[in-house]
Amino acid sequence: MIGILEYETAEAEAVQTAFSALGADAELVNSIDRLDRCSKLVLPPTSSFRSAVRFIRDRGFVTPLMRAIDQRRPVLGMAQGLHLLFDVSYEEGQHTGLGVIPGKVAPFNFEGHPIAQKTQLPHRGWNQVHWSKACPLFEGIESGESFYFDHSFHAEPLDIQLVVGRSNHGIDFSAAVWSGSVVGTQFLPVQSDSAGAKVLRNFAAI
Repeated sequence: MIGILEYETAEAEAVQTAFSALGADAELVNSIDRLDRCSKLVLPPTSSFRSAVRFIRDRGFVTPLMRAIDQRRPVLGMAQGLHLLFDVSYEEGQHTGLGVIPGKVAPFNFEGHPIAQKTQLPHRGWNQVHWSKACPLFEGIESGESFYFDHSFHAEPLDIQLVVGRSNHGIDFSAAVWSGSVVGTQFLPVQSDSAGAKVLRNFAAI
């Protein structure tokens, strides 16, 4: 069973619907009991890092989530759901994340880049992703495939070897990160048509 953390109901339901359309068993998770019985976990997109991480802490999800990671249960972070896995985010101030992946979530910094004059935020729309290395989540998807993005902040892992996909919006940024059983995408798989469906199908099959 794939468990989708329900810190933002509309986003979580959209992810559940996408998995169900592929024939995968997925449920919304809003209790520790449900979290513990899931074989895979998804951190869906959220409009607020601060609110989502507060939900996870207030519901007592931190310990069972870390236990799931220690047990190497697959975990997928989508867009801002990926951000939650990092040490700190500077969106809406400075907020401590879950610390699963060492690094930070920072705004696009175009200083010193001539392209900055033409680059708009948020980064919203289709963009190519180029794979840095093989990853089970992206099996069967060609490097350079286009995915849908909607963000003004991006994740920067301390260990660049964790970056498995890159994109460019004025500057290069991490579009996909992989660490052990934890993988995350800056793009939105649910909104990314057939390529996104392939990502979800691959995750369900892991």
